[in-house]
Amino acid sequence: MKIRVMKIITILLFLAFSIPVTVSAGTSSLVPSQQELIKGNGEFAVQLYLNLSAKEGNLFFSPFSVSSALGMTYAGARGNTAKEIKDTLHFYPPQAELPAAFRGLNTELTNNAAMTGQKLNIANALVLTGGDVSGEYKKILKDYFRSEIFRGGLEQINGWVKKKTEGKIEKILDKLSGNSVCVILNAVYFKGIWESQFNKNRTQDAPFHVSANKEVTVPLMYQTGKFRILEGNGFHALSIPYKGDDLSMVILLPDVKDGMAVLEKQLNSESLKTWLTELDKQRVRKVDLFLPKFKFETNYDLVTPFVQLGMKDAFALGIADFRGMGWAKGDLWISQIKHRAFVEVNEEGTEAAAATAVEMAGKAMDFSSEFRADHPFLFIIKDNRTSVILFMGRIVEPN
Repeated sequence: MKIRVMKIITILLFLAFSIPVTVSAGTSSLVPSQQELIKGNGEFAVQLYLNLSAKEGNLFFSPFSVSSALGMTYAGARGNTAKEIKDTLHFYPPQAELPAAFRGLNTELTNNAAMTGQKLNIANALVLTGGDVSGEYKKILKDYFRSEIFRGGLEQINGWVKKKTEGKIEKILDKLSGNSVCVILNAVYFKGIWESQFNKNRTQDAPFHVSANKEVTVPLMYQTGKFRILEGNGFHALSIPYKGDDLSMVILLPDVKDGMAVLEKQLNSESLKTWLTELDKQRVRKVDLFLPKFKFETNYDLVTPFVQLGMKDAFALGIADFRGMGWAKGDLWISQIKHRAFVEVNEEGTEAAAATAVEMAGKAMDFSSEFRADHPFLFIIKDNRTSVILFMGRIVEPN
């Protein structure tokens, strides 16, 4: 079976976008709801990874970006729709506590990165594309998710994503639904510098074994340094720290060239947590490290994966329950979920970006009814308190 080229790097970048998977209560100031959010995000990350990994090829996404966008969506969900979102995303904190958990965690993540000289930006937005949502829902997004709220269309949505991802993702949506009400957006941008950078002069073209019988030539970076390394069951794990040692890239490398399928069969949220915990306990040792430079983008339509993971009602006209957004049950539903991601790993470090868009479509569009006075009409001017008609007239030919 073919090894999916550089697919293993998806797992290692949990620590770029889902950094606290291995954080314990004893080593962090995080409150219980934030710890529950982290735990659930790790479980969701593995589930979505395994779902997306059914297709061959490179794979890269930000579980934290997807969770953030659906977390904002969840704040407006009710009934069974809310239950399915909660179960699929593994949102353990009560619905009323989740927004505050996201706010605290976002602050923790960005502050931690800044303290060590890394750059981690997390941004949210609600774009009203043709309708409106309740003031209460807008307040939740603004107060807890620090969402920007504005009216706009496709150009404004894609422009916001491009800006928030430092130009790495130029477009998140190709089109809007005809009955689009709003789009919920999240963007994550990360730029980290290695604690020990690779010497560009040591980078050389070398074979990369796509499978047991196929190889391609790639630029392979090299350095001798001290790293934590773990010998697992059929694989080795290595942690490469970014400057300050608060963030790291973890590589899970099968021991044999066609061992990716076996490794993925072992992968679940508990095994990943165990591997990362054991890796953190290892002493640093001298390692001759070879790592390929790589750069690629991914693009996912997440409706089908979410349906397969058990989130169904949210997409169903007449069934979806988003009363928390100020709409009657069945009149507002999710029409599309798009996710794009970018990653580049080179001698200096890592640059990665991801964006998620959740479009809400509505059944009743009375708020956008059209009144086109493009033919003769009658008009009056009156005093509203007394109903006295002060002026009255007719337009047959405006001039």
